Amino acid sequence: MIELEHLTNIQLEGLRIVLHRLLAQSEPSTADRRNILATLDNIDWVCNYRRAERVPSL
Repeated sequence: MIELEHLTNIQLEGLRIVLHRLLAQSEPSTADRRNILATLDNIDWVCNYRRAERVPSL
């Protein structure tokens, strides 16, 4: 997570694209596939957190 938080939004999107390609090539129920899915979840979390920080409070 710390490494992902240091990436720019453009870098995160590039990583997301690469991981989706790897996901399509991965075998079901493998450690590699689980790691790819976990990293994609973490990227989503970082992106959503950044978006939430920019939303003004009511």
